[in-house]
Amino acid sequence: MNGLIRWIDDRTGLMTSIEECRARPTTGGAGWLNVWPCTIMFTFVVQAVSGFFLWMLYSPSAQTAWESVYFIQHEVLGGWLLRALHHYSAQVLLVLVALYLIQMILTGAYRAPREFVFWVTVLIGLVVLGLMLTGDLLAWDQNSYWATQVRTKFLLLLPVVGDYLYKLAIGGPAFGHLTLTRFVALHIGLFTAAMGGLLVLHVWLARKASESKLNKSRARLQAPYWPNQALRSAVASALVMVVIVCLALSHGTSGESRGIELGAPANPADAYAAARPEWAFLGLYQFSNIFPGELKILPIFVFPSLLLAIVLFMPILGRLVVGHAFNILFMLVVLGGIVALSFMSVEHDRQNENYRQALKDGDAQARRAIQLAQAPAGIPVSGALTLLRNDAKTEGPKLFTQHCASCHDCCQTDEQGNKQGIVAEKSSAPNLFGFASREWVPGTLDPKKYVSPDYFGNTKFRKGDMVEYVKEMFEDMEEEDEAERMSMVIALSAEAGLTAQKAVDNRDKQRIAEGKDLMVDDFGCTDCHKFHAKGQLGDAPDLTGYGSREWLVGIIANPAHKRFYGEDNDRMPAYAESADQPADNVLTESQVGILADWLRGDWYEAK
Repeated sequence: MNGLIRWIDDRTGLMTSIEECRARPTTGGAGWLNVWPCTIMFTFVVQAVSGFFLWMLYSPSAQTAWESVYFIQHEVLGGWLLRALHHYSAQVLLVLVALYLIQMILTGAYRAPREFVFWVTVLIGLVVLGLMLTGDLLAWDQNSYWATQVRTKFLLLLPVVGDYLYKLAIGGPAFGHLTLTRFVALHIGLFTAAMGGLLVLHVWLARKASESKLNKSRARLQAPYWPNQALRSAVASALVMVVIVCLALSHGTSGESRGIELGAPANPADAYAAARPEWAFLGLYQFSNIFPGELKILPIFVFPSLLLAIVLFMPILGRLVVGHAFNILFMLVVLGGIVALSFMSVEHDRQNENYRQALKDGDAQARRAIQLAQAPAGIPVSGALTLLRNDAKTEGPKLFTQHCASCHDCCQTDEQGNKQGIVAEKSSAPNLFGFASREWVPGTLDPKKYVSPDYFGNTKFRKGDMVEYVKEMFEDMEEEDEAERMSMVIALSAEAGLTAQKAVDNRDKQRIAEGKDLMVDDFGCTDCHKFHAKGQLGDAPDLTGYGSREWLVGIIANPAHKRFYGEDNDRMPAYAESADQPADNVLTESQVGILADWLRGDWYEAK
């Protein structure tokens, strides 16, 4: 064995280098204050190793980035833990560098002959911030997309070069796919390589500083690195790993909440009001909000540059006793300001109802995106964003709010009289919550409800023939009349084929048949309405398939069609009237279908 060791050392010098490292003197002797460089190096290795395996599974494009992160988080065995370790090692790395810099300033270890050690450590801190900024976007979810877009647009504040730097940062004139590939290159290629190089440079400069005559003359004690300092550094690194693992496991080890939260896929058409930067930048974010418009150049570029210049000048200023005192005071003021501004930002968001609602909506959208991705059909080739855009549960309310809520409510009223749901700007048409269900249809055959605001009380139909018919037939109902009315209600509701009523409709097949006969033979509904093979079109809406998907798609597309209200249509616009020229329509065929599905409560739910 000794011969093999001598052979390896003769060819490589490895064993000699290890022995020299072990015997290298530690200025001031072994101590816990000397562990920072080792823990920083160790944490970077954890981040680099975990990042390498994430890189193997990551696909950087606008249609595959979120999808690959979802795959890592939810499909790869232990992927959620790997992602959490990478995330929290970055956070811990920044804290370690900050603590190291604070210690250097407090103890005066930034002064001669360690000026370059200090300056390189400052550069390491800046590179860590760069890693966090570029890594944040790679999840390509709503928060990372919109927060990064805001940050990159700050470049446009710079005179002359701002526009060029912005295009350079995002990979072109617009934020999108090339921005993602550009940030991947910066994160892995530039900042990771720079971090490794700076750490090596730090070791070399620290060794040179410890060997300098000035340092030797100041040192009261010189001790070899091995074993005392090496043991302390190993213990400190182990504690750092424990902290990283505990943070990674802090969200649990099972269920959807484990690991690092993955938001909904980035949607350029849906701005995310709850987008916020990483914790390290919250103070700067809050500070920038004090300045309006173009004056944001001051908190984003001017003041940070001045602060950095002062920090870099500290080793020169610290040669004087007064200068050292100023450096310590300046550091404490800056740290206090950052902490105070960060807490102000958190407190402002905590009291901001719009932010809290946006965050709640974003969380719900994220859970829905993951639920759809886990459906049997999986994620389509067009990407996960397609899942949400075609999902009635998430897209339906948006379409209804945008196009229907000017007239229609779609809400329930609680016991206190408060409306829960989508409330119209000025209700002037029926409340469509539960449309065509067994709970909704009875109101069309109730004299009081029919003319109420929840039905047709705010339309021209409040004085039509239907009102007189309902009053004549059902105003003074006896028990037998009520039973027949409910049979017709059940029959008409069954025409919708609602998924939520499938079981009871199957159970009540006989009563549904009786109700249909009553509608045609006893109550004369087909005198005005067409109902299957009976009646004529043109006088009132066709009741065949009433409330079904096909029926709803038709009335949304063109309520003035003779199958529906014809010339008696009351103000309801046609949203997809032209099948031959879809560009002229307000809504696409797909959007009309999504709106119909949402009104019917038809969407995918995990079993």
